[in-house]
This record gives sequence, structure tokens and C-alpha cells, in this order.
Amino acid sequence: MPKENAALENVFGTIGTVLWTGQIIPQIWKSYREKTTVGLSPWLMLIWSVSGIFLGIYAIVQNINIPIIVQPQVFSTLAAISWVQCLYYDPKRPRSLCVAIFLLYCVLFASLEVAGVFATRATLRAGDGKLLRFTGIFSGVLISVALIPQFIEIYRLREVRGISLLFLIVDISGGVFSMLSLGFKRHMDWVAAVTYLGVIILDGAIILLAAILNPLARKRRQAAISESSNATAVATIDEDQTQTSSKAQKSLDEKHL
Repeated sequence: MPKENAALENVFGTIGTVLWTGQIIPQIWKSYREKTTVGLSPWLMLIWSVSGIFLGIYAIVQNINIPIIVQPQVFSTLAAISWVQCLYYDPKRPRSLCVAIFLLYCVLFASLEVAGVFATRATLRAGDGKLLRFTGIFSGVLISVALIPQFIEIYRLREVRGISLLFLIVDISGGVFSMLSLGFKRHMDWVAAVTYLGVIILDGAIILLAAILNPLARKRRQAAISESSNATAVATIDEDQTQTSSKAQKSLDEKHL
């Protein structure tokens, strides 16, 4: 176990926070560029966005520091944008409806977070810290659980589609630096450690599945195209032979006449 080092804790923690603030930007850009979100689970982004409500409550009540207070707000907003992209691109809902859903969600998000902050502070003044602990733990649980729908999507498609690998790499990097930050604290935060480790393992599993399943999926598509081409060629030959036979028969009929 490394010795306590506040400087290294802050450095690694800040790097992890920065990475986890903007990790969804590559995913948003990928969905925008390709105009599709097929293969990306909308539940992943929605649950991640909701997790930011609880993490934001925890960070504000604890008054940790400005970057960590801002991080859940940015993270949740970006996750909500990615979720709304799923609604917009697949299955092609109207843009005005998706914008309205996003704005209403932001209002609801802010209202729940503000209410949660006041409620948690009230319980603390009464000497009860259970609600505060719940917000911290539950946000971590949601961040890990949110990846389960993505695995279901991968199983359904038998390949990793729609999800940005750069996004996963940045997410893993944020988890690694956050884990390193915990290693230099006076007391290990095991709840946070398990959450970070869960994200690293699950994201890594998706990258591994992409390396295994995607080449197999490409081979299946190539085989399907080849079979389709062969079937088209056979159909063309049959049609030509039929036309040739018809012409020959017609010529014979004309001779008899």
C-alpha cells in the first residue's frame, strides 16, 4: 500500500476527473457523424445520466472541490445528449420532440438534485448520515450497472456496434487514474475503489469482445455478400439460358411455318 501523499492524490484525482468529465464527447461525435446509434444501448446513457444526480448531491453536500462538483453536472448532461441522440437517430423521432425531451429532462434533473441536496443537508443536521452515504454508493452502483444493457445489445447483435472505442479507452483511463488517486489517500475508500474497478473491467470486456466478435461479424457479412452475388449470377445465367431457349424455339417454329 503506497504511503499517503496528498499531492499525488490530487494530481491523479484531477486527471481522472477531467477524463471522466468529457469521455462521452467521442461517443456523441461518432453518433453525429454516422447519423445512427444502432448498437449503442440508450439505457447505458440514460442510467449514467441519472447516476450524476446522486453523485452531484454527494459532491455538493460534501463540498469536496469545484472540479468534482462540476464533473457530475457535465458528465450527466453529455450522457443525456447521447441518450437523446439514440431517440433521434434510431428510431428517427422528430427533432423538436427530442429537443423538448432533453430540456424537460434537464429541468427534472436540476429539480431532483436541488431537492436532494436540501434533504441530505437536513438529515445531516439531524445527525443522520445514511442518506449522504446512500447517494455516494448508489451513484457508483448505477455507473457499473448501466453497462449491463450494453452487453445485452452486444449479445443481440453478436458484435460491438455503435459504441466508440475511444470513448471506452478514455473511460478506462479515468478509472485507472481515479484508482491511483485512492491509493495515496490516508484511508482507502473501498466503495469508490470497487466502482472504479468495475468500470475498468466492464469497459475492458467490451473492448475485448470488439476484438473477438467484430472480425467474425465482418466475415459473416462478406460471406452473405458472396452468397448473394453467387445467387444473382446463377439467376442471370438461368435467365439468359431461358431467353436463348425461347429464341431457338421461336426460330424452329418459324422454319416449320
